[in-house]
Formats: sequence, structure tokens, C-alpha cells
Amino acid sequence: RVMECYGRPQYFYKMFRMSTDVFMALHDLLVSTYGLTSTTNVSSIESLAMFLWIVGGPQSFAQVENRFVRSLWTVHTKLQEVLLCLRKLAKDIIKPTDPTFSYEHERIKDERFWLHFKGAIGAIDGSHVPVSVPADDSVNHRCRHGFTSQNVLAICVLAICDVDMRFTFVVAGWPGCAHDTRILNHALSHFSSFPVPPKGITY
Repeated sequence: RVMECYGRPQYFYKMFRMSTDVFMALHDLLVSTYGLTSTTNVSSIESLAMFLWIVGGPQSFAQVENRFVRSLWTVHTKLQEVLLCLRKLAKDIIKPTDPTFSYEHERIKDERFWLHFKGAIGAIDGSHVPVSVPADDSVNHRCRHGFTSQNVLAICVLAICDVDMRFTFVVAGWPGCAHDTRILNHALSHFSSFPVPPKGITY
């Protein structure tokens, strides 16, 4: 079913939220470097397609089961397999390009920004992503914006003051009622990968 869409670029993009070229590049990378494999019944291409289709929109497991003609067990298993590969990929790409923070972006050196952003290497903020949760857990996920969500804390390297817009750290999964400060403090104390800047450097 994936290949049925392959010859229709616009439809493929609508289905999987990426072009065919990007899809195949991601697939080949996950296969060659991060352990994504095919089985007798399900190819690695189909596994990735199921994953992208379910996370790219409000599809349920039952809808994926129907569209790809796979059992719920297969859908769940393949979703977990692709997710594991993507987590490995994330560890390699969501990190500072300059771990020592010795490089100061040229944009910040501009006299228009230097006074305000001297010593800044990025921006840190929280965001809310709408999610569906069981009714008995909705209170915990009710955010200040009024919808149920999970709070996602993201540190963006130069996200505001530079054009790079590169993520260096992401932690997700907190219920929407959690305050940004609580999530930040937890990240600082529980994640060795948190890119703590040296003295004199700030977010």
C-alpha cells in the first residue's frame, strides 16, 4: 500500500508528512545505521510508513490496522520497533554542534543584538502539545490553555537570536499541569545529556 502512494507525490506527502525522497533517505538511514529490519510479513518500508501515518495525524491503531491490513499486535510491534530506532537517531542529532560552547554566532556579534544577547547560546522554553488521555487522567493533563496536553520542554540552540534553529535537548512526557520550572529542574538533575553552559554563558 505504501508503494501505491509512491507514484503520487502530493498524496504521499499528505499521507506521511514528507516527500518520497526524504522518506527513502530516512528509511535507508534507519536500516543501515539504527537497526530497522524487515520481517517475513512486514517490510521495513511498511513499518516506517505505519509509524509516520499514525504519528502524523489523529489516526488510531484501529485505523492503521484497517488501512494497512495488519493486526493490532503487528501495528503496535512495528510502531515500537521504529520508535526505538528513531530514539537512537535522536541521540545522535539532538545535541549541541559545539559542546564546549566556544563558538559565538556571527548574528549575535551584530551591534544590534550584542547588547541584549552577549553570552547567549540559545533559548529554552516549554510548549504544550494536545493529546488524548483517559477521562480519569484528564485533570493532570489540563494545561493553563484549557486543553489536555503533555508539556514538552525544548532547548533550542539560538532559537530566537540565530537562524540555525537547531534542537540540542528535548524531554517529553510530563502532564500539562506541570510547570516549566519543575520540568527544567528535573531535566538538570536527571539527564547527563543536558547541555549545561559554562559560567558566563546563558540561555
